[in-house]
Amino acid sequence: MKFLHLLSSEASQSITFHCLGDQSYKTKDKFSSSASMQREDSKPRFIGWNKHTSNTLLEPHLIQDECKIQDGSWHQSHFFFLTQDSRQLPITDIQEFSSSLLNHRQHLETGPVCFL
Repeated sequence: MKFLHLLSSEASQSITFHCLGDQSYKTKDKFSSSASMQREDSKPRFIGWNKHTSNTLLEPHLIQDECKIQDGSWHQSHFFFLTQDSRQLPITDIQEFSSSLLNHRQHLETGPVCFL
């Protein structure tokens, strides 16, 4: 990996969250309302190869954000990373992506890293 980092002037990677939310959480139930608010307000934190987080130098471009839609269908949120510090990629960890909703299923798809 160090060799790729040394030879590259930039790098890119895409990450997709696939999520299935249950529309029953749109009810006026006190628990459901707070859970929905928590889900919409939380943002995932991405940690890169050099241990920097997306709150510092590694910031993704949000291409599509549909995971907050709670209609009982599968949706996607697409994140794209493009950096001129190739040591920031690949993404090695993702934190604080809310999975606190009951009956909320999700899976993660990581794309390949392109070193240029």
